[in-house]
Amino acid sequence: MPGRIAAKKRDFLLVGFITLLAFALRLHNLGANSLWYDELLELDVAQSSFWEIGSQLERHAAMPLDYYLMHGWIKLGQQEAWVRFPAVFFGTLAVPVIYVLAARLFNKRVGYLAALLLAWASFSVYYSQEVRPYALLLLLTLLGYLGLWQAYHTGRLRYWGLATAGLAGAALTHYFTLFLLLPIGLFVGYRQLRHLKQKEFWAQTICFIVCLVILLGVFVVNGRLRHLYNVGGRFSTVVSQPETLSIPAAEKPNKGLGPPQTLAFFTDGVLTPLATTDTMLLLVHSAFLLIASISLVAAKIQQRHAILLLLGWLFLPVILIYLFLLQRGTFFAVRYILYSLPAYLILVAYGIDTLVMTMLGKPDFKPAVVRFDPRKLLYAGLLVLLVTPLLFAEWSELSTYYATETREDWRAVGRMLQANVRPDDAVVAVNAEPALNWYYPPAKAPFGTFNRSEPIWAALKQHQRRWFVLSSYSFKRDAGLRQWLKENGAVTIAIDQRIVVHIQQEGMPARELLAQVVTFDLPQKALTYATLGDQLRQYGDLETSRTFYQRAVELARTPGQKTDYESRLATLAMLPYREIN
Repeated sequence: MPGRIAAKKRDFLLVGFITLLAFALRLHNLGANSLWYDELLELDVAQSSFWEIGSQLERHAAMPLDYYLMHGWIKLGQQEAWVRFPAVFFGTLAVPVIYVLAARLFNKRVGYLAALLLAWASFSVYYSQEVRPYALLLLLTLLGYLGLWQAYHTGRLRYWGLATAGLAGAALTHYFTLFLLLPIGLFVGYRQLRHLKQKEFWAQTICFIVCLVILLGVFVVNGRLRHLYNVGGRFSTVVSQPETLSIPAAEKPNKGLGPPQTLAFFTDGVLTPLATTDTMLLLVHSAFLLIASISLVAAKIQQRHAILLLLGWLFLPVILIYLFLLQRGTFFAVRYILYSLPAYLILVAYGIDTLVMTMLGKPDFKPAVVRFDPRKLLYAGLLVLLVTPLLFAEWSELSTYYATETREDWRAVGRMLQANVRPDDAVVAVNAEPALNWYYPPAKAPFGTFNRSEPIWAALKQHQRRWFVLSSYSFKRDAGLRQWLKENGAVTIAIDQRIVVHIQQEGMPARELLAQVVTFDLPQKALTYATLGDQLRQYGDLETSRTFYQRAVELARTPGQKTDYESRLATLAMLPYREIN
């Protein structure tokens, strides 16, 4: 008894330490970067009135749970770190849950390993720092599978309550939860077929059917049943008409090609995010996954069921997502498969444990056994030897992630507009209304307002000075506008590689407007100063251009940037001599 109490205390402390590690990794640098476009899309909906949220979600092809949670959360604060904290919380909470699940599926050793791998996984950390529903989806999926396994492992039907709650919550979070029903349904069907004469398994199957009915109710209540029927009906034709996967993009529902139909895509786009970008360690990951899969042959019946459940969870949703996106003509994003990450990590952890235990001849880890066994020490040593390279690879990716600037800096756009826009100026954000609704509320406009030319020309007529926020998210809609700006003396203020702000004033030449812009409170970014330096040089203000190039050199974040701006500065120094000659 004392041994078991000590073991429970040790488990609590160890899992608690791993959970705190996960929390620290997800909390680090949380508010350093601006919110990016997808986060701002969610926040734009979440900051609407409670009754308006549901009507906006269909346009975003989104389910409501995370949006309603965020609606309440942002009433308490709107700082970047604050609005991202729920994702940190959900991502952190997934760590002790994966421990419990892996320990129930196999043993505590696998539980510890799986928890450590998830805590350290850069893939999980990324999406635990975003105002998006994927960390919540990961947690709810884990809870759903934990309830499912416990229902069959213990024979207690009450665990179906946890399974149903987890899956219903996941369905309220993302449509792709539906793809989990195939591996779960196959698992339930497999267990039922093997025990046709046992009433308790019929009861389990009935509980699964009730779960399906509840999930159906989730979509009915949210008004998504017709949409689900239409989209699902088209997708079901893939089975009978596989040639529809390779039809031209123009004939697909979303007018795109979909994910690449190459083996390299599955290596680089699927396996690498789950494991690591390091080629050698990717092979090591794959070896552990292979060991876990092969052990299916010699495993005990319970372990065999666990491995089959995990393999289905890992592969089937990924395949279905790939086929669905290919059929729809929609791009693939790795975040879609985040909810399969726990299955992958538990299998890798089981592969590591199986390899080490096979090498050592299974030392006794039972709490009641207190005698010293040197094989336990060897187990720990081999474990450190095998796991440390995997953790170092993840740390390398995390370090790169922490040091990388955000995808786009909408915060800098908002601050610049707040500092420099006059009350009678017009601000036009093409397909970026959600970004300004959050970072510059005076320019608030419904999403998509400036996707049409009429509102843009109306703003031009009403205001003499105009600000235009264009980005990589508007390039398909603003070609004519960019040309008009070029022809009408606009000055370009580059924020980053994805966002450019143009300022234009009726009746004012670009040279005069540029003289005003250089006095603005500008974003302290190398690209901003370098771009303005180029324009100053173009209009002959070489002295101010030199000052701006020098500032660009000071702000350069990479050696390549610094070399580029130093080259421009050196070229500028030669111009007066050329003019004299």
